[in-house]
Amino acid sequence: MKRVWTIISILAVANLLALGGFVGWLKTSGRLNKERMQQLRELFAPTIAESAKQAADVAAKKSEEEKKIQDAARSQRPPITAADRLELSQQGEEVRRQQLASLEKQVELLRATLAGDEQRIARERQRLTDDQTAFDAMRKRVLEQESSAQFKKTLATLQDLKADQAKKALKEMLAMTPAPTGSASPVSTGTDLVVGYLNAMDSRARGKIMAEFIQDDPKLAADLLERLRTRGMAFRGPEVATK
Repeated sequence: MKRVWTIISILAVANLLALGGFVGWLKTSGRLNKERMQQLRELFAPTIAESAKQAADVAAKKSEEEKKIQDAARSQRPPITAADRLELSQQGEEVRRQQLASLEKQVELLRATLAGDEQRIARERQRLTDDQTAFDAMRKRVLEQESSAQFKKTLATLQDLKADQAKKALKEMLAMTPAPTGSASPVSTGTDLVVGYLNAMDSRARGKIMAEFIQDDPKLAADLLERLRTRGMAFRGPEVATK
């Protein structure tokens, strides 16, 4: 037991000497003086909890000072008088009045636009009705003409001719403007007349004559075929054929 205490004493003395040597080295190397010793005492004097409380107190004090400065700045603003309040109220009322006037103007513009659109639609509808009426009247006159006795006679004559002769006769009709069918006829050009005859022919006679047209003038033949196609879409009356 005595030996253990001897060892402990020797170690304590050795540590004390080492600490003294370290402190002496700090002094001789210019790293430690009385001021720094005082700073170390002040640094390690309070506990960690005390240091945290001091920091919180400093922050609270700083916040309170800032609040006082803000309150003082607000208190220095001049108060709003009754006249100022009235002026602000009038300004707000004027803004609302202007907004309402702008909305009313937009509504009037929309109403005018809608009225214009309605009138335009009414005109377009009337134009379509007039066009349909005129088309139906023309269709009726064409069908009546193609079913007339004179039309049938001419048609029968054309179908009795040879294909090349019928083509020559029809080609001469193409050059007639207006077509010699009378002032009351809906046929206004020789082309309309020729298409009417081709449309009324039986398919065999029409095919032979169109072959002659194709051989003589393919472009004219294509135009006649297209007119036949569109005429067939527009006039769905029964075709007239005598042979």
